[in-house]
Amino acid sequence: MAGGRKEVVGNLPAELTSFVGRRSELAEIKRALSSSRLVTLVGPGGVGKTRLALHSAAALRRAFPDGVWFVDVSSLRDEELLASTIALALDLQSRSTKWAPAALSRHLATRSMLLILDNCEYLAYACAVMVDTLLKRCPDLHVLVTSRQPLAVAGERLITVTPLSAPDPTRLQLSPVIINQFDAVALFSERAQAAEPRFRITEDNAGAVANLCYQLDGLPLAVELAAARARHFSPQQILNRLDENYGLLDSGSTTTAPRQRSVQGLIGWSHDLCSPAERLLWARLSVFAGSFSAEAAETVCSDGDLPRDTVLATLAGLVDKSIVLTDLDESEVRYRMLTTIRAFGREHLVDQGEASAVRTRHLDYFLDAAAALYSQWFGPDQTAIMSWMRTERDNLRAALDFALTEPSHAESSGQLATTLGGEALLRGVIAEGRHWIDRSLAVLEKSSPTRSTLQWVSGVLVLWQGDPDTAEAMLNDARSTAEQLDDRHGFNMATTHLGICHLRRGRFRDSIELFDQVLELPEGPEDAMCRAIVSVRRGASTYQLGDAERGIALCREAIAISDAHGELWHKGEALWELSNILWHEGDLESSRALAREALRIQRLFRHAVGTAHCFEILAWIASADGDNARAARLLGAADVLWETTDAQLFPYLTGQKDSCVQRTRSALGARAYDESHRQGARSSTDDNVAFALDESVVRRQPEADDEPQLTKRELEIAELVATGASNKDIAVRLVTSPRTIESHVAHILTKLGFNSRAQIASWVAAQQALTRRTSS
Repeated sequence: MAGGRKEVVGNLPAELTSFVGRRSELAEIKRALSSSRLVTLVGPGGVGKTRLALHSAAALRRAFPDGVWFVDVSSLRDEELLASTIALALDLQSRSTKWAPAALSRHLATRSMLLILDNCEYLAYACAVMVDTLLKRCPDLHVLVTSRQPLAVAGERLITVTPLSAPDPTRLQLSPVIINQFDAVALFSERAQAAEPRFRITEDNAGAVANLCYQLDGLPLAVELAAARARHFSPQQILNRLDENYGLLDSGSTTTAPRQRSVQGLIGWSHDLCSPAERLLWARLSVFAGSFSAEAAETVCSDGDLPRDTVLATLAGLVDKSIVLTDLDESEVRYRMLTTIRAFGREHLVDQGEASAVRTRHLDYFLDAAAALYSQWFGPDQTAIMSWMRTERDNLRAALDFALTEPSHAESSGQLATTLGGEALLRGVIAEGRHWIDRSLAVLEKSSPTRSTLQWVSGVLVLWQGDPDTAEAMLNDARSTAEQLDDRHGFNMATTHLGICHLRRGRFRDSIELFDQVLELPEGPEDAMCRAIVSVRRGASTYQLGDAERGIALCREAIAISDAHGELWHKGEALWELSNILWHEGDLESSRALAREALRIQRLFRHAVGTAHCFEILAWIASADGDNARAARLLGAADVLWETTDAQLFPYLTGQKDSCVQRTRSALGARAYDESHRQGARSSTDDNVAFALDESVVRRQPEADDEPQLTKRELEIAELVATGASNKDIAVRLVTSPRTIESHVAHILTKLGFNSRAQIASWVAAQQALTRRTSS
């Protein structure tokens, strides 16, 4: 990958609280990563492995041109999901049927990056196999692991993370000056002041603080839980109550290691000090995987014992006590619990006999939310839907996994598997989609109304993996099932993609016959998406059979259908297909404009295969224009995406590519061609997109006669974006939902050809300046 990038890339979460101490450990990790490509931080729960790994990585990220990437695997219990979890975190896509670690290594083979795998003890063997494979096949990859046990992979450098230094009250003078030199005390002081701003370590409380940190063995989690009580208790009171209830000062216990006992004691004491409502909510929140929203907590955790209107106040109490942590994103506050805290709550949930009931409410909540997504997909909320899916993926997985293990929830599993399978198509994690669908089909009744949908989605997944023979058989089965169930939409979608199977093979007349079966049916409101897909694919088949006028008209019809519903995903496909036809017809300028518009949409969705298609057509146009160096770079940009995703052009288009390659190489000469091609292959996709859109130079402001046309509402939102308002702020101002605002912002970015809110703000400022000059 190209080096010297100015922007820092990766997905490290922001640090919301200060990092205390660990200077020697930070230095050791830096040294270890300079000499070993695998460093594993080992230690007990609560010792601070994750925080140390994140802080170390943040300090080192400039050393990795292709970014520092964080993947938390603590919510996983299924080894088959490890590869897709890593791929999704790294925004990678693959249609490969190959062994998952090998497929992932193809993406990372040339990247100079640091991968952090957090909480690997839950999938120790799978993580070890994955890391071993990646390190062998990706020479510039470094891996930083946190785990309670080593991975036992060749070349692994172990660093044992010990508790923070704490003063020994039996050996030291316990004055503020002396004890403040210890990291555990510094952490307690900082967190205590966050809970109670008036808190200070004084001569009067220094002994109690020192004793407390020492008895807690300097474990960061225990120290932070204790400090959270500073609003209501003095350090001596905290120490007394812990000793009275949990015997922390009694060193004679032979059943529990002191460090483990300190964490258990603090969690148990924190639990005892919670109100009954807080204890109940703590247990019920343990059903969430990853993070959760306030609305989800209200819905899933409320009942007669915990009324809905009390949940938020109770949740705030758990946040104050550091039982629940908060994460901030642009549109909402999300909540989460540390793994150790969640496990404690889950034990109490089971002991209370509520596990099945609360997990069922969790399932129902996400089932209801997911059920509406399909009907809303073909519309203006596509980016918001994908964002929601990304945010809630851990919860959707957990809900589906529960449904698959409970016979009474088999039908629910089918609906959720459809949701995750559909997202797999969009995100490019085909193997995970098939994993869920196959498991669901195995438990569903033959008469299940979701069976035909699962079958056609599975058929499309198989088709995208390059197996049209198997896909054709599966889609035919889906059509039969849909007919038996009287599922007209399922029949239409199965028929549409069966036609695409024939199109891929160049059997254009057969594809048209199937497409016409769909177009001739009475149009229903739920079939607009199907008609858009059919129109563009029938347009391609019709053109290949020699009817250019009809082919162009059908593609334009697909674009019009998409525009009428405010959707972009399928519009991007139609724009590319029309661009291809117009390139064939010799209208290079129109073809280029359409391909660039399609590319902006693909960038918005970060769709690798769609982006590769756009690079291809823009390369063909550049070659036809005689700009051969540009063509070669774009061919390189496309080829690396084809290779890493294990996808390919439709066979009937490969001749066009081969002709372009031959023509470009002949014009440039082998050496110059290889150099330009290599530049495209080594540059990041974002850099190649910017190059293809001519964004590598400072963008000129549009002239009045080529000004992008924003709607009145889009212009209003653009102006609010320019003030620095978040989507949530704008939604409140305009009395709508943040999801709707996110969709509008996505459309504005696409129309203006931008990729950031800052660019929108600059554009608004330029327009306002132009208006002032004109009016004066």
